[in-house]
Order: sequence, then structure tokens, then C-alpha cells
Amino acid sequence: MTLPSHRRSSRKARRASLAIAVAAMGLFPGDSRAQQPAAPSATAAGTPVTAPPLPEPQNRSAADAYIAGARALEHNESAVAEKHFARAVALDPANKDYALSLAVAREHHLTDLVHNAADARERGRNADAEKFLAEARILDPQNSVIAQHPVPGTPEPRHSMLDIEPRIIPGVGFTDAVVLKPDTTTKSFHIKGDRQDAIRQVMQAFGIKTDFDESAGHQNLRFDLDDTTYSQAVPILFSMSHVFAVPLDAKTVLIAKDTAENHQKFERQVEETIFVPGQTVEQMNDLGNVIRNLFDVKQLTLQQTQGSLVLRAPTDTVKAINITLADLLDGGSEVIVEMKLYSIDTSRTHDIGGQPPQFGAYNVSAAAQQLVSANQTLVNEAISQGLISATDSIVAQAFKLIASGLVSSTLLSSTIGILGGTIDPTTGAVSNEFTTTGITSSSTLTFNLALNSSDSRALEDVQARVGDRQTATFRSGMRYPITTSTYSTPSTAALSGVSVNGQSASSLLSQYLGTSSALTIPQVSYEDLGLTLKATPNVQKSGRVSMHLDLKLEALTGSALNAIPVLASRTLTSDVTVNEGETALLVSTVSKSESSAVTGLPGLTELPGFQVPTEQNVTTDSSELVLLITPHVVRHRASNLAGPRIAVNVPPSSRED
Repeated sequence: MTLPSHRRSSRKARRASLAIAVAAMGLFPGDSRAQQPAAPSATAAGTPVTAPPLPEPQNRSAADAYIAGARALEHNESAVAEKHFARAVALDPANKDYALSLAVAREHHLTDLVHNAADARERGRNADAEKFLAEARILDPQNSVIAQHPVPGTPEPRHSMLDIEPRIIPGVGFTDAVVLKPDTTTKSFHIKGDRQDAIRQVMQAFGIKTDFDESAGHQNLRFDLDDTTYSQAVPILFSMSHVFAVPLDAKTVLIAKDTAENHQKFERQVEETIFVPGQTVEQMNDLGNVIRNLFDVKQLTLQQTQGSLVLRAPTDTVKAINITLADLLDGGSEVIVEMKLYSIDTSRTHDIGGQPPQFGAYNVSAAAQQLVSANQTLVNEAISQGLISATDSIVAQAFKLIASGLVSSTLLSSTIGILGGTIDPTTGAVSNEFTTTGITSSSTLTFNLALNSSDSRALEDVQARVGDRQTATFRSGMRYPITTSTYSTPSTAALSGVSVNGQSASSLLSQYLGTSSALTIPQVSYEDLGLTLKATPNVQKSGRVSMHLDLKLEALTGSALNAIPVLASRTLTSDVTVNEGETALLVSTVSKSESSAVTGLPGLTELPGFQVPTEQNVTTDSSELVLLITPHVVRHRASNLAGPRIAVNVPPSSRED
């Protein structure tokens, strides 16, 4: 019986709705209303209201749209499924399966849009990501997932009105040294008289009070200056008077004679801890010597463990020291040394041709005489026992020795024929002792067709960032252990049977040297196989980069000598100067070697047409090495000629009027 088409569509729709409902249970676990049939509504009079039945074509179209949406959702096409489910809901609004399927498809579509936006943002396509999010906002603006992605241009909401506590709470502040505040206007002076009066008048003109130490003294001088400021007039006057000033407050100074003792006695000093981390002990000592000798700082302590310098000096001197150290430590250049190493090694060996058998000839009588002479004792015993007759010939005696198995001869086993005479098999008599010759063959005819080829290519691209005049070391490869000594015990086998004054020499040796004194302890040394590069760049004032390079390439050769592996080493030590960013070719080596061995019949293999039975063994080795160096200056110092200009007045060690 054939069912009507609309019934088949209804069955397909029910199967698809069952699949959609199962998927929807995971998305809407708390919504039980979608899984229960709608309760019949009642009017005020208690009469249930039922929806009018749909026309058959409309019902069939809704079922077809629902099935198409289910298939699209099964193929992960959420946008297409949403369109089909929306059409099914529009055709049959009363069907709750259609509405539930539309919600599921919309949720899948929303999730796909968010995932696409995340993928686009990871690839740097922010504009595409915003398009996906905008489309998702249109589908469901109230979705919690979409709310996590704010709209571009909108201010982020402030979640708390509390002020965030700063990470570092300001501590107790320290006051600066006393700073004078003189008048900044220009003055003119024409003074002739005592220097204390002259100093008092000039300082008073700029609004500064003066107190004199007893060491200031009195001396007549003449001071004439027009239109000068405080910073111009006062240093000139103090230099003429050989005095210096110590601020007592912003408007008062103490004047004393310019001597080292007075500087130590009156001058205000500040204490500062300067941190210089990452410096070695030698570098810390060098910095301390610079501060002591250049700035005449007496009170300086180097704290090696903390990487700091603690010093006491005048304020101007401390400022100058900070500027100098900043230029020494942070003002240097930095260079990236780029090295490219190309290495190609090729080895080819081919063995082609045939090797004929090797023939030899010997005199039968002479060979028999040599065999009998070498075994004369056996011959005498055999004669005494009657195995060999005393009247037998030398050849017969040799044959009987070989036949008894007491003696073996390679000549007999390899003999293929006798020429120049005959041998009596009964008596062993030789017809002619001088011409009877045996012919031997030591091998058979062989044909070879072999090819062995090896090709190794290596590329090293190294980039190392190095400070100016600093040495950087780069190693790439492995540390290979090489045994230099192994366990060994003392041996006295060579002294067996030797005695000294009736005592064994081996026992005396063990008694005085001990059994463990001669034991050899195994030792292993490690060799750096691979690439080792040491580079020391120096940025010149012209912009060129001078580099000291130390390159070493080391590898195993595959052979050993006394169980110790043989190493192949290539070393380059060079000083080169190139422009910044310019590539220099430092090494270019090409080595080739070829060895050939020919095996065949002498003279015959050189004739045309007779080269076929000749074996040729040819080995070809070639090696190519290219080294390129390119420096890149990634950080320049403030000035290529000199550091910053620092003006500082260093107190004299001793000065007299």
C-alpha cells in the first residue's frame, strides 16, 4: 500500500523534529514547556479553542522547509538552517517543533559568528571580526556572549567607584642640599681695596649675605666688570681671591680659603648609593678607580655582592659622577652580528670492472726441499718408523708428509698444473729438477659494479646581539666525550722467573709500590663539536664596525687512532672592518681530491680493447665552505666623538697663596 505524499512528509518531519528536540534539550535544560504539549485553552464559558487546520499545500511546504533546515543543521550550515526554520515557522506558527528548531539554529548561528570573529581577530583582521560581531548583535542583542564584546567607540563601564591603591606608596622624602638664590639681574662693579670688602660688596649686590672664616685673610685687589650676572662675576672674584663659598642657607654663604683642608672641613657633602647591577668584580673596581682618581672622591665603598657604589662627595661632584656612569654604562653602542655559514661536502666512490684471477709459478723441487727442511724432525721420525724410505726423493718425502696430514701446503692446494717436466706418482721422481714448474691460482674472476655517494649540506644562520667592545660567544653542536685513559692494573708477567737475592722481583715490586698505586683512573675530556663563534665588535666614530672574530668548526672524521676518535677542525681568527649593514666574505674555500686504483694484467690493460677485464676504483671528495659576516648597529651612542660635557670643580689637593 502506498502512503500519500503528505503523510510521508509528516513522518519525515516527525523524525527530524525528534533529532532537533534531542539537540535542544542540551541548550534549554530548564525549559520543560517546549517538551510538553500545550494545554487546551478554555474560554470564559469553558469551551476549548482549537486552531483551524492548515491547507494541505501549506502544511506540506512547512514540513519540507523543516526537513531542509534539519539537513542544513546536520551539515553545520547554521545560517541556511535558520532561514529554512524561519520559513517553516512562518507557514505553521502553531507548530512548537518549528519554533524550537528555529531557536536552536539561531543559537548555532550566533555561536559560529562569535567563533569566526575570534579567528579573524587572531589573524589580525579586526575589521572582519567587527562585522561578524555586528551581525551577531542583530540576531540577539541581549545575548550574554555578545555582551562580553563591547561595541567599538563606547566607553567601558566603570565597575567600582573606589580608587585603586597605587602599587608603590611614597615613603619619606629627603631634602636636597642648600641652594643659593641670588638676584638674577646684571650688575656692574668697579672695586679697589681689601678682598673681603670686595667680596662683601659683590655678594650684597646680588642679595647674598657673607660670613668670613679666619683663613680668608686680607689682600688688596682691583675688580672691574660691567653687565655681569652672578654666575659670571662670583667665580671670577673667587678665583682672584683664592677663596670658595659654602652655602649656609638660601641667602647666606661662608667664605674660606680655597685649600683641601678647608674643603674637607666646610664643604657640604651628600651620600648616595649608585646601583650598577650586572657588573663583574673587575668592572666594579674599574668604576671605583675612575671615581677616585678623576673626581678626587675619598669616601667610596664598593659593595660587590649588592652591585652598588656608596660615596660621599659634594652635590656637584655627585651629579657629575652620575652623568659619567650613565654615559659609561648606558651610552654604549650595540651591534647585531649576523653570520651565515654554508658548507657542502660531497664524497663519491665507484668500483666498476672485472678482476682477473692471479696466477703464480714455483719450482717443484725447490718448494719440496723447503718443506722438508722446515719439518726435518718429522721426516726423521717417519724414516725411523718406516713410513718414509730413506731412498725416497725430496719430492716423494714432501708428498708423504702432506698425505699423512702432519704438514699442509698452500702451494699444493692452489696448484692447477705442472709445466716443464713430469713427476712420477709412485716414486715422486722429477724428470727435470730445474724446469719442472708448478702453476698456482689464488683467486677467481670477479666482476664489480658498485657506487657509493654521500652528500652533506649545512647552513648556519647566527644572529648575536653584542655590546660595543664586548665579547659574545656562541656555540652550536654537541659536547663529545673522548676517553683519554682507562682502568689498568699493574702487570708483573714480564718479571716472572726473575729474582733478586733469592726473592721474586714481582713480589718485591708489589711490596714496595703497593697493589693500587699503579692503577690508572679513567679520564674523559669533552670536545665541543660543531660551531663555536666569538665576536668582539667595535663601533668606530666614522660609523664603520671593526670586529675581532674567532671561528672554529670541529667534527668527527669517522676514523680512530688507538681507539681515540680523530677530529677534523677548521679555525679562523681575523680582524675585519666593514660598513654598518655591509656583508663581508671572510672565508671561501674549495678543496677537491680524487684517487684512482686500477687492477688488471700489467701491460695488457693498457692496450685498446683489453680494458674490460680491468677494475677501476675511483674516489672523489669535494668540500666547499663560505662564511659571510654582516654587522647591524641597532643602538648608537649619544655622540660618536665624545660623551656629554660635564663641568665640575674638583677641589685642589694642595694650594698655597
